[in-house]
Amino acid sequence: MSGEPNFSRLQFDLPETSDRKTLEWIREEFGRRHFRVDIEPDAEAPLRLNGTSRFLSDFSLYRGKCSPLRSRTLVDTSEGGDFIVTVALAGEMSLHAGDDNLVLQPGQALIGRDNAASFLRTGRDAEFMTISVRRHLIEPLVPNFSELTQAPHAGDAQAIRLLIGYLRMLETEEAIDDPEMRHVVTTHVQDLAALTLGTTRDAQAFAEQRGGRAGRLATVKADILSNLKNPELSVASVAARQGLTPRYIHMLFETEGVTFSEYVVAMRLTRAHRMLTDPRLADRMIHAIALDAGFSDLSYFNRTFRRRFGVTPSEVRAVALRRE
Repeated sequence: MSGEPNFSRLQFDLPETSDRKTLEWIREEFGRRHFRVDIEPDAEAPLRLNGTSRFLSDFSLYRGKCSPLRSRTLVDTSEGGDFIVTVALAGEMSLHAGDDNLVLQPGQALIGRDNAASFLRTGRDAEFMTISVRRHLIEPLVPNFSELTQAPHAGDAQAIRLLIGYLRMLETEEAIDDPEMRHVVTTHVQDLAALTLGTTRDAQAFAEQRGGRAGRLATVKADILSNLKNPELSVASVAARQGLTPRYIHMLFETEGVTFSEYVVAMRLTRAHRMLTDPRLADRMIHAIALDAGFSDLSYFNRTFRRRFGVTPSEVRAVALRRE
């Protein structure tokens, strides 16, 4: 078993009644060590933090919520500094860097290095996502990397949307145990992160082909998962929502050796199987579960389910109930 991090979840939740010792531990471990920032809680609101950290060898992902606070970057005068993208998901965040003040609305992002001087203020119920990527992975793709990342600033909006879509797809994974898959994921994140800054012409073409397509595919998959219950889900409807052509979506799936329809059916069957084995749904009729997974034809659902899992929906439910 490899000693490398495998992207498994590390969760924490700081209660509002935390004592001074706990708060100082959070400031040291969460702030200074994890994010290289000094946290200053709002004097009129208890410090509240809850979130999830996930790590691979060359990049990390954090998603969380916090009470109003102010964080000051702990500037490192060395030449290093990992590449950072912070995306506002809810609430309000504002940044002060030098003479610049930037207010982030949900969906907007800040990009830069973690050793660039800045102050970040979060409002009430702020939720955000932050990735940190090793500098040596990004710098070769970006001309004037040091100049472009001296201070945090907004990045390319389309590239940020692709990056968010890919990261949200990654969040559905419990862990990434296969070393080759960890390398593939890191490469995709690297390429999408570089695109937020702008890359050399040759590197951009390469990154768009390698990482940009992965980001678009992730966004398409997220759209599918959000609309599985709709029996009218089609490549045309997804293409219209994503501003793509149906042919382009088919081409994205061809790179994975699967068709759009095969992916949709596989995800619907996976959802149905998960619901059938959930003890909280033991009273729900099988035909209702099939409908909830997007199958409008019960006989088709039964056939495809048995072909996929080798057993009928009723048999899967019976086994799950015996385990209780």
